Amino acid sequence: MICRLIDGITLGAWQLACPAASAAPWAYAAAIAGIAASLLLALRARKRPLPLRILTAALFALGFILLAVATERPELRRSLDRAQGGKIVVLLDQSESFWRDPARARGALNLAADRIEAFLASMPDGQAAGWRGELRGFGRASGGLGGESTAAHLADTLRSYRVDRAEDASNLRAGLLDGLAALRGGDGQGRVILLSDGLASEAPDDALWAEFRALGVPVDVIAAGASTPASGLVAANLGPEHRIGQEAVLRGTTLGAGSLVVTQKERSDTLEVAGGDTLRPLRLTTVFDRRGLQGLQLGFDMASVRQQRNLFTLVRGPARLLIYGPAPWADALPEARWRVERASPATPLPPADYDLVVIDGLEPQDFPPGHVDELLAAADGTGLMIVNGGLRGSVTDEQVISAWNRSVLGPILPVDSDPRLFVQEPPPRDIVVMVDVSGSMGGRRLGSAQSAIRAILAQLRPQDSIAILPFSSDAHRPFQKSAATQKTLEAARRYTDGLSAGGGTAPETTLQSSARFVSNYCAFFFISDAEFEPPKSAPQCFTTAISVSDSRFPMDVSAWGEEILLGEDGSADNIPFRYFQPEERKEYYRDGLFTPLSVGGDGLPDPGLGVNGMAITYPRSDARVEWLHALPPPDPLFAWRRDARRPGVVAGVFLGPMDAQWGQSALPATEAMLERLLGWPDQDRYLVQLLDDGDRYMLRVTPTSAAGVIHQGALSASLTWSNGASNGISLQFDRRQGAFVGGVPAPAAGGFQRALLVLQEGANIQRIPVDFPPATALSGLRAERLDFGVNAEILRAAEQKTGGISLAERQISAYPSRSIHEVVILAHVFLSLAFAFLAAGVWSRNLNSR
Repeated sequence: MICRLIDGITLGAWQLACPAASAAPWAYAAAIAGIAASLLLALRARKRPLPLRILTAALFALGFILLAVATERPELRRSLDRAQGGKIVVLLDQSESFWRDPARARGALNLAADRIEAFLASMPDGQAAGWRGELRGFGRASGGLGGESTAAHLADTLRSYRVDRAEDASNLRAGLLDGLAALRGGDGQGRVILLSDGLASEAPDDALWAEFRALGVPVDVIAAGASTPASGLVAANLGPEHRIGQEAVLRGTTLGAGSLVVTQKERSDTLEVAGGDTLRPLRLTTVFDRRGLQGLQLGFDMASVRQQRNLFTLVRGPARLLIYGPAPWADALPEARWRVERASPATPLPPADYDLVVIDGLEPQDFPPGHVDELLAAADGTGLMIVNGGLRGSVTDEQVISAWNRSVLGPILPVDSDPRLFVQEPPPRDIVVMVDVSGSMGGRRLGSAQSAIRAILAQLRPQDSIAILPFSSDAHRPFQKSAATQKTLEAARRYTDGLSAGGGTAPETTLQSSARFVSNYCAFFFISDAEFEPPKSAPQCFTTAISVSDSRFPMDVSAWGEEILLGEDGSADNIPFRYFQPEERKEYYRDGLFTPLSVGGDGLPDPGLGVNGMAITYPRSDARVEWLHALPPPDPLFAWRRDARRPGVVAGVFLGPMDAQWGQSALPATEAMLERLLGWPDQDRYLVQLLDDGDRYMLRVTPTSAAGVIHQGALSASLTWSNGASNGISLQFDRRQGAFVGGVPAPAAGGFQRALLVLQEGANIQRIPVDFPPATALSGLRAERLDFGVNAEILRAAEQKTGGISLAERQISAYPSRSIHEVVILAHVFLSLAFAFLAAGVWSRNLNSR
């Protein structure tokens, strides 16, 4: 009421306004009641001086009046005119359902062009030049279809526009957000013209409409849609998993006449489909002959349109094993797990078609020129196993493995037969010192032992490691295995100086525990006074036995490696340890029957049979040795290696002969050895699906019960192509699907391409081959949802909730430059003053006059 009296008063560029004046009467009634109550209380307080009673009543009255005025929401406004002109953004639906009826779609574009031209023509002279225009499209995503231009040129663009490739989705929300972003922050007015059927794969919500209203941007609509449902290839499905050699059923649905083309690798089959007005179900069968994610391409050719869809299924089954050479053990491999094919090296088969290639006792020159290069090219996805076979010539002659080491396959093999490479620069070595600290080692003998340890420490390099295991009746607190840095060596010397003697002598436990330190390049040093019963255990690494008494060891330590008599007062400062000064070995074969020794507790099962000799090789530092010779030096019998940079490359070597017994009594060990070289040994660990998602593929990995519980983030994936390129795949766990989900980039255009999907879960690595169908640009439309017409509800909301119009019914009106207001709210100022006066009134009631 009071604010209403001054509503509209101008203060310079500002103007007073009271937008809530109609709600004020009740507030003023409450204020009058409050003022009356304060006057009544002032009259009754006769003991207080009259001036104080008047002051109190006045303060309360002012407070109540200001509260009442605040309810009218007084504010100051300043009007600002926007610049003349503005911008029109045309949002064009790129989906298949909008373009399915080309005549209707073209009619919508022509109508939009006509409306824009009429809008510009209705403006006063000179104003049309201030209007700009831009065409943007939306399908799966949204983006520009050309740069910004004059509004007049936008009309010409709409009339000449032709869609290159309709999409199988319509993200209307993304399109509207994109259009709003194109207008946000610009000068002048903004307007969006939406050309769509409203069949949105992702629809807008009320919050988005509120953003349009807040910026004063109306959405004008031109609705157009197809009069019939989607034609052509409406749906297609290939089951998620199949078995090798079994019939796989492909089911589909078509509408209309056309040619259905199924392409699987080099084979292509065509089925003519008769026309009709109703949906037609289809059932086709095929057979997959290799493991992994197998893809096929389904195309539907109509009069002027070609649709295309790629489907994948996970094919499980026996591993395909290609064998060259005798390999008598392979005849016993169970057919349920292995599909064994034999071939002659004179007429080799394409290695990339197999999961594993085994070459038994043959050399590179046994194959045609260039085939070893094919083996290397196929190694990224096809495992390789070289079996050396028996002795060739004499033990001083180079063996079969030497020829393979010199071939192009040498860098991927897990061993090297050239001893010079090992001598010149040994790989990182793992050194373990076992030292006797029993009572008989007291005095000078312990001093000699400490001298020997210090001499050993002086030979180490930073890339080596050191562990010290003292023992007497029992094992003592050890010096834990550590990298031989300068700091570690200083700590090891202090540990050595602190050793003391006492107790009996029982090396058996320590010798047994030393097995956990076995590695490709390990060396043991056994220091004792030799006064004990011969142990039953023998060390599994090259061992230097050092006696710190005048006695020799009571066992054949020469078979361990080297024996040194240091004596009680000996000094090891100038003693050359043979291990640290290795001589080039002159022999390439260890003859005689021996029983293989398994390395570590998680290695391959014990084969339980003898091997008649083995080729002498040196394992690479990144190789895994599974079996070795029982007597030092620990030459490897079977070793394998996965390339650190290319996880698809796995190669193994067996350095002795493999007779028929490896397929009989040692069959479990043989199968375990072969599985080490397969990329996909655990076929039931995951259900893996690839879904065609247009410009990319969606990968879904579902752990099975065999895989146990996999925590989020514990599964990683990558895709390795045949050219060596690799793409990481970001997997996110989707609780609703119970699967890890991520995007896979589509391969470059071309024919069928093979890749490896590498799934890594901790130490478990699965390399699953993937056959991608050709990736080519579509020459026509993709199938969208089986729908037609328009979604009138969404399109009507776009008009009504933003202040837009239907351009099929009305013309855009020319409108003057629109004003906007800068507003300063005064209500909070009045509220603050009101409470201040009321508080002062309460305070004044407590004042006493003096």
